[in-house]
Amino acid sequence: SMPDTYPESLVYVHDSNFETLLAGKVVLVDVAPGTRNYKGALDAAQFASFIESKRKDELYIAESFYARGTRGERTDVLTIYDKKHLQRIGEIALPGAKRAQVVSHRYSLQLVDNDRYLLLFNFTPAASVTMIDMDSRKILSETQIPGCGLVYAAGKRGFASLCSNGSMFAAQFDQTGTLIHQQNVEPFFDVDNDPLFDKPIYIDKTAWFPSYKGDIQPIDLSGKNPVVQERWSLLNSKQKSENWRPGGWQIATVNDRGLIFILMHKDGYNGSHKAGGSEVWVYDPATQKRVNHFSLKEWGVSIELTGGKKPYLVVTNGSMQLDIYDPKNGHWLKMIGDV
Repeated sequence: SMPDTYPESLVYVHDSNFETLLAGKVVLVDVAPGTRNYKGALDAAQFASFIESKRKDELYIAESFYARGTRGERTDVLTIYDKKHLQRIGEIALPGAKRAQVVSHRYSLQLVDNDRYLLLFNFTPAASVTMIDMDSRKILSETQIPGCGLVYAAGKRGFASLCSNGSMFAAQFDQTGTLIHQQNVEPFFDVDNDPLFDKPIYIDKTAWFPSYKGDIQPIDLSGKNPVVQERWSLLNSKQKSENWRPGGWQIATVNDRGLIFILMHKDGYNGSHKAGGSEVWVYDPATQKRVNHFSLKEWGVSIELTGGKKPYLVVTNGSMQLDIYDPKNGHWLKMIGDV
């Protein structure tokens, strides 16, 4: 059993398990020093997608199964777990065998409108978004998004997606899942010369998208139409000359004060955007200035922050283990392995 209120130092560690994709999992880990770190795990088969409800005592995993294990007829489901006992309490069949099977990505599955509706990204390679009512456990609709990808929560009951021509598509729905508004934003970034990472961080309802070459693009997603705001650089002239760039998988996160933490590496080049970073830089988006930075003990590929009075910075390192740091001074605290 888990406590009724999860500790603030708990993180979800999504292990796709490349050795055996059938047995992927999401592990609940308390990263605070002096605790028994491993708290439990959920099955997450075949490039699953995961999201936690903040308003319900539920966890959701979209996953796939094959009749012969590694082959045969494919079945996609949305599995529902309760937070207290980590037990399966429901399942919704996902028709069409089209759920996007991609490496762990928080924007392949999103909750909107006080977590009543779940939005699921499909890719076959035709791209679409399925809307599910999580109160009635019923699929409501499917919206085609040709040339676009992923699901960013937007407005009251909708989403936005980045598109391959440097634009953005946005949609809003009524309570029956009927599309009531759509917007095609004119192209606003150069997909050839400086693409945006598809993994923004949210501060309130503004999504902050880093670019490959070190800019950051805020987009206000609070209304039915996305508002592209002023883009600015993370780098000064010296840092640009040294080719400092963001990199990794989950490359950025935000703390309770709204400061952005981002993985950075020196001597970046075309193709180094997934390489990770040797340092973490901290920015205040209000002033557009770097306010802190520190070197990592070991090269990092993903980062996340816990909240509360005693936050921790969790870094997936190059050995695929978890390094835990004090985010105020970058002091390394411990390593948690094999999750």
